[in-house]
Amino acid sequence: MKFPQMTEGFLLKILLVSSVFLFLGFGSYHISKFETVDEHFWKYERISRYWKDGILGGNLKKTYINDKPGVTTAIVSGAGLLFSPDPLEHRIRDEKITKNDLYTIYDVDQTEKINLSLRLPLLLINAFFIFFFYWIIEKMTGEKWIALLASIFIALSPILVGISQIINPDTLLWTFSSAAFFSYFTLLKTGERKFLFLTTLFTGLSILSKYTANLLFLFYPFIFLSHLIFNSEEIEKGEGVSKYITGNLSRFAIIFLGSLAIYALFLPAVFVKLEYLYEGTIGSPTLKSFSLPFTAFLLLLLADAKLMKANVTKSVSLFLNANQNTILRILAASFLGIILLLSLNSWTGERIIPLENIKEEAYVDDELLFPMIEGRNGLTVFVKKFAAQLYPLTFSLLPLQLILLVAMLLGIIAGKFYKFKSFTFFLLMFTFVYVFGALVSDVFLNPRYSIMLYPLYALFSAITIHGISVYFKNKKKFFISMSLLVIISGSVSLWLVKPFPFAYANFFLPKNQVITDSWGYGEYEAAQYLNSLPEAENIVIWSDLSGICQFFKGKCLKSYKIDLSKTAPDYFVFSRRGAIRHPFVWEKPELAKNSTSYYYGKIPDGFEWAVYVGGREDNFVKIIKVEEK
Repeated sequence: MKFPQMTEGFLLKILLVSSVFLFLGFGSYHISKFETVDEHFWKYERISRYWKDGILGGNLKKTYINDKPGVTTAIVSGAGLLFSPDPLEHRIRDEKITKNDLYTIYDVDQTEKINLSLRLPLLLINAFFIFFFYWIIEKMTGEKWIALLASIFIALSPILVGISQIINPDTLLWTFSSAAFFSYFTLLKTGERKFLFLTTLFTGLSILSKYTANLLFLFYPFIFLSHLIFNSEEIEKGEGVSKYITGNLSRFAIIFLGSLAIYALFLPAVFVKLEYLYEGTIGSPTLKSFSLPFTAFLLLLLADAKLMKANVTKSVSLFLNANQNTILRILAASFLGIILLLSLNSWTGERIIPLENIKEEAYVDDELLFPMIEGRNGLTVFVKKFAAQLYPLTFSLLPLQLILLVAMLLGIIAGKFYKFKSFTFFLLMFTFVYVFGALVSDVFLNPRYSIMLYPLYALFSAITIHGISVYFKNKKKFFISMSLLVIISGSVSLWLVKPFPFAYANFFLPKNQVITDSWGYGEYEAAQYLNSLPEAENIVIWSDLSGICQFFKGKCLKSYKIDLSKTAPDYFVFSRRGAIRHPFVWEKPELAKNSTSYYYGKIPDGFEWAVYVGGREDNFVKIIKVEEK
C-alpha cells in the first residue's frame, strides 16, 4: 500500500485534527436529546447558584455548590447560560396545571436549547484538550507517534466521548487529572518550571472537579519514587539520590500548596468557611484515612534524605531496581489473570462470578459487600470482588485496546516490552490501588467512577504499539497504518453504539450481559413515541426515570406512590435499573385492578414499545400500557 508523499509533521497534524473532528462529530450528535441521573441538580440549581448567587451576586458562600465540588463543571458549563433560556423557568410550577404538584410538567420546547447550551462548552473544552494531550505526551515520551496514537485513542473512546456530553463533575475530572499526570511525568523528565506550573494548575482544577482527584497527591511521591527505582543508577551518577528526594519533595510541596490556592481562588466560599478547604482536600473521602500516615511517610523520606544521605531510600530502590523485571512480571501476570478470569466468566454464562445486576445488588445497607459472590476462602472471595471491580473497565475499552493490553502484559511477562517501565509500573499499580481503594470505600467502579483510568490506558495502548514497531522495518508506514486502524476501529465502535456512547461495551462481552445501566439514555426516544400518540398532551405517565418528563408533552406522575383515587396513568415507562431499584407502589391497592407485579411481569414481552440501549436487550427502556381506567 502506497501512501501520498507528505512531510511527517503535516501528516501527524492531519491525523490529529481528524481525530478531534471525529470527537466533536460523535460528541455533538444527540447531545441535547437525553437526560442523565442527577444532571437536573446542575442544570437547575448548582450552575446558576455558583454564577448568579455566588460570583455575580457577591455571596461567596454560594460558590460552594456540592461536596464533589464540581466547580469546574459550573464554570465551563455556566458559559452556556449566556445563550440558554433560563433553566429555572423550564419546569412549569403553576398549581392549576400541575394539580397541586401531582404532575411534573416541563416546557418541552426549551429542553433541547437548555441542554445544548450547557453541554456544548464541556464538549468543546475536552476537544481542545486533545491537542494539549498530544503536546504534553510528546514532551513526556519524546515520541510523536506515541503522542498521536494516544490522542486518537482518547478522542475515539466511546466512554470519554459519552461523558463529555454530560453535565457532571466527572466530565472534566478525566481531562484535568490526565493533564496533571502527564505534566508531572514530563516535569520528572525535564525538570522545567513550566511543567511544575502546569502540574499545579491541573491538579488544582482536578480537585475543583471532584474530590477523587486528591489521589493525585498520593501518587506524585509514588511516581517520583518509581522513577528513582527504574533510573537509580542514572540519578545516583547525576544529582544524587538525596538531592533528588529533597528536590521532588520541594516540588510536591509547591504543587500541593499551589493547588490549594487554585482551589480557594475558584471556590471563594473557603474564605467564608475554611472547613470547605479541608473537606475538599486532605479531609475529603479520598484522603481522610490516609492523611496522617501519608504525611508521616513523607517526613520519614525527608529525614532519610537530610540526615542519612538517603541511605535507606538508596538501599530500597537498589533492591527494587535489581528485581524490577520480576515485579513488573508479577503485576502483569496478576492483571492478565484477572482479564482471563473475567473473559472466561463472561463466555461461560457468569458461572464463576455472578455479575448480572451486580451494581444494583452488590450493596447491603450502603456497604459494598457483593453478597452474590461466594468462595471457599477469603482470598478467593477477595479476588472475585477485585475482578468484579475491573469488569466494567475491561469490557468498555475499545476492542483494539483490550487486545493491545493483553499483548503488552504478555510481552512484559516474556521480557519483551520494557521501554517506559516507570509509566508501566505506575499504571499497573495505580489501577490496583484504585480498585482496592474503591473496595474499601464501598464504591462500585462503573465506567463513570473509573473515568480517570481511560486516558492513561489510551497512552498505554500507544506505548504498546510503539513497542511492536521494533518488528517492522518501515516504521513510518507501520505507524500510519496503525493510526488509521485506531481511527477506523474507534469510529466503527462509536457508530455502532450511537446515540448512546456512554453505554458502550466492546464485542468481547456477550450481548446478553451489560456493564452499566441506561443512565438516562432512551428516555428521549420513549418520549417521542408517546408524543406521537393522539392527544399526547392529555396522556399521563409514570416513569422510574424522571428525565423523560423534560421531553414529554403530557403529564408525569411525580410520586412513586400512585394514588388511583386522584389519577391513573395511561402508560408506565420502565428501565432495567429502575425496575430493580425504584418500583412504583399503589398507595391504595384496593382500588387497583392489577397488582404492581402484574405490570412488572409484562416487561419481558408485554410491552408496547422498547429501545435497547447499546443494542443490549437487558439494558432497556420499555413502555407498557396501563389497564386501570
